[in-house]
Amino acid sequence: MTEPSTVPYTYTAYGLTLSVPFPCPLLALAPAGAMPDVNVAEGAVPRTLAAPHAEGNMWQAEPGRFLFRGGNRAGRFLAEGGTCVMLERNPAAEDELLCFYFLDAVLAAILRQRGLLVLHANAAITPEGAIAVSGESGAGKSTTLAALLQHDCAMLSDDITALRLGDDGQVQVLPGVPLLHLSEDAAAGLGHDITGLPRHQWRRMKAAIPTQAAMATQPARLRALYLLQTHTGDDLRVHTLTGAKKFAAMQTCVYGPLLPQEHPGQFPLLAAVAEKVAVFRIERPGALWAVREVMNVILNG
Repeated sequence: MTEPSTVPYTYTAYGLTLSVPFPCPLLALAPAGAMPDVNVAEGAVPRTLAAPHAEGNMWQAEPGRFLFRGGNRAGRFLAEGGTCVMLERNPAAEDELLCFYFLDAVLAAILRQRGLLVLHANAAITPEGAIAVSGESGAGKSTTLAALLQHDCAMLSDDITALRLGDDGQVQVLPGVPLLHLSEDAAAGLGHDITGLPRHQWRRMKAAIPTQAAMATQPARLRALYLLQTHTGDDLRVHTLTGAKKFAAMQTCVYGPLLPQEHPGQFPLLAAVAEKVAVFRIERPGALWAVREVMNVILNG
């Protein structure tokens, strides 16, 4: 249990200034005097929404509102309108877990409420432009991102990737949280020393690797989206997706509920991704270490 802070912390992520009542030490501090785009305050939060349009084990959503229930060691968050979040801490709340749930679930809801398209994907800037890597759990998204960073690519995001339309009509990826999560096997395969780095059950015991030095500072145009999957063979297969298959594949990458009443602007954004961004499916051998082959496909694509 941690004592609640009486002084808000102010950070930046995804192009937003965030004011929160708990520390998130891996986020970049906002410039002095920056006006928050999102304020997290403490107060009463309902246990349920009156008329949820979508829900899961820990969350409910209705147009303009997202309720997240973090359990005994955290609390309940209510995000509204993309600008305001109310937090009701539980007595045994821990700042570390509050920060995790805020950055993992609540911030994604805020981004959706602000009209951005949020993908369950990692993103980096390659010499040919920005790419995003999505796919099934355990397929190697974070491992691929880590390998790209070792080849002088700049990091944009891990796990939560936010897209917007730029003034030129191109799809842009916003820089997110400077943190990469790697399993022990993946870290060893890439030569990362993760001794002493934090590992958490809520991240499947992956090591949390700070990546401030590798982070991009500006949005970048998205040139390609890769869907990573495994298969039982021993070869690497690459498929270019077009038409209905391309649009269907993109929708599988969306992070969280996409409510038509809440995000009319997101459907033109989805259409822009379908029109302007190449989409590929990479099937890698599940029983073999293939991260360098996957990385080469991305860098040479």
